[in-house]
Amino acid sequence: MPHDYFTLDLATLPVNAVINDAIERAASTAAELPRPYLGASIAGSECLRRVQYDWWCTPLHSARTQEVFARGHHFEARMLKQLVLAGFKFAPPEVCAFSAVNGDFRGHVDGIVIAGPNPLDGVYFNYPFIWECKALNAKNYRALTRNGLEKEFPRYAAQVALYLKLTNPALFSTINADTCEQLHFWVPFSAERAQLWSDRATNIIAATRAGDLLPRAYKDPEKFPCKICPHVARCWGSP
Repeated sequence: MPHDYFTLDLATLPVNAVINDAIERAASTAAELPRPYLGASIAGSECLRRVQYDWWCTPLHSARTQEVFARGHHFEARMLKQLVLAGFKFAPPEVCAFSAVNGDFRGHVDGIVIAGPNPLDGVYFNYPFIWECKALNAKNYRALTRNGLEKEFPRYAAQVALYLKLTNPALFSTINADTCEQLHFWVPFSAERAQLWSDRATNIIAATRAGDLLPRAYKDPEKFPCKICPHVARCWGSP
């Protein structure tokens, strides 16, 4: 009998499994190779060992996770275009990079806004300022709105702090990937926070260069967030 496609669970069809398996195999051969430096975007992870693995090892990301990353790049590009249309002017991309610790620690902010409407509906902007953008699912978007950046996403707060070569507050923009709602808020400059995260990154670099494996932040590989870490197998497997 033919399938009743109005009642069938389409996810159970053989063609779905076959194509998804093929995509996963292709994704595993296209993994991004490790960078020769520690990037600011990964330095704020709560787990010191994950930072080391993210730096030195090829991450084992599923095809779905890779698409989530690609989604973030898409939304960032869209947000940038919208801000430019709103009258904000951005510095050239090469201005947005920084390097420290003899080149072992590097980063690239999403943008530096150098001019624009002032005031905009009565709100003044202190140019230039750093701009950082993230795409979040609805649950995380609501949590950020409710709890703030430092509490809900300390790794993003670290990333902004490490980029703050400018003392003007940074503009953090996020988009709800499920509804396309946007949220924009200032992240004040903090010399103490920047120094804290910079020292942490320097210590990670020194330990890694010395061959010292830093401690895990968690104790159970079967529980969050170890369970979703792309390095869980190598971290908890045999030496």
